Amino acid sequence: MSFAQSKPKMRAIEPIPIEHEGQRAVLLRDPYNISPNGLSVSLQAYFIISIMNGVNSINDILKNFSDTFKANIPLKDIENLVKTMDENFLLDNENFDKRRKKIVEDFMDAPVRKSALAGKSYSADAAEVAKMLDGYITKTAAVDPPPFALVAPHIDIAVGGPSYGAAYSRLAGSTAETFVILAIGHSLTEDFFACIDKDFETPLGISPTDHEFLAALESDFGEPIYKNAFVHRSEHSAELQVLFLQKLFGGSDPPRKIVPILLSFPETIDELNDPLFNPDRVGRFIKALKKSINAMGGNICIIAGIDLSHVGKRFGQNGGAPKERLEEIEKEDRKLLDIAAGVDKKGLVEFMKVLNPKNHVCGFPALYVLMELLEGCRVSGGKLLDYRQSVEGKNDSVVSFAAMAYFKDI
Repeated sequence: MSFAQSKPKMRAIEPIPIEHEGQRAVLLRDPYNISPNGLSVSLQAYFIISIMNGVNSINDILKNFSDTFKANIPLKDIENLVKTMDENFLLDNENFDKRRKKIVEDFMDAPVRKSALAGKSYSADAAEVAKMLDGYITKTAAVDPPPFALVAPHIDIAVGGPSYGAAYSRLAGSTAETFVILAIGHSLTEDFFACIDKDFETPLGISPTDHEFLAALESDFGEPIYKNAFVHRSEHSAELQVLFLQKLFGGSDPPRKIVPILLSFPETIDELNDPLFNPDRVGRFIKALKKSINAMGGNICIIAGIDLSHVGKRFGQNGGAPKERLEEIEKEDRKLLDIAAGVDKKGLVEFMKVLNPKNHVCGFPALYVLMELLEGCRVSGGKLLDYRQSVEGKNDSVVSFAAMAYFKDI
């Protein structure tokens, strides 16, 4: 088969609008981190890549480009683009399959889950990381009894540091032995949850997972729970919670344990009828999780690592995030937080069905599970500790996030 007749297929990758050398461009980011580096391409190149679907031949792509832009592009340029995509493992082909297989095997064989963010999102030097976290955690905030459950962001610490600090400062006096982390699986598509039985390693040390807790969870759920463990390899939403826990409780004897769980399902979960994604199966998993939590008595704390609204050009909305839209988002976010503070799962679901299509609240699965776990636990309403918005560019996009604590009734 000639190159012109070949049918390249782009993998499921995240396109992020950017400016490169004064020109609008698209950063192709691999959510699975199989491709180690992002690839920046022009808008025209991205148009070509976006129609590499395994059905269109190169000849079809050339014609499509010509019809759309009223211009021709040399076949050699397409060939070079495909070669670059292949070299970066962004095509769904044998080259990618071979690399992915090796990475999965290496990860599953590794004794610990190593940090995916050290040296990237935060320093790989332990002293520098500790100093950064100390800048956000304040002892004066830990005036209430330690919370039974906590909502914290999962946005980059450099952006959300004060909000992380508002949450974890309240946790400083906690005597919890195990921290159940409800995090978001941004690249989790094969199931609605992903558990992992590996300890987590960061520059601040190693946090052991609670293997007994997980064994009980698996037994009560009645299905294997580690089938999607690989998704944890590059996921940041749990790792950033672990980092703060290590700063607070590193060196504890016995060491504090973690149960990191990634979650991913839509706000319409109660309407789905799928072998994996259905309300009965989700409910059965939550019931098993709640049983394991209750068996721990008062020696446990639940942490939901979530962000709220994702609005603007980066998320496919051409209108951006002007001032009046930011005000609207804050109003909507605060209503969502009020519902969550009232531990109103039904209200959360109904509001999210209206809100999520336009605001893309990625934290919904963790909030949903948190509401289920808190029902009947004799907790007071959630206390909002912090709310913020991170605006990108010239009001191009915005991500919002918050911190909230739930305390046991005395």
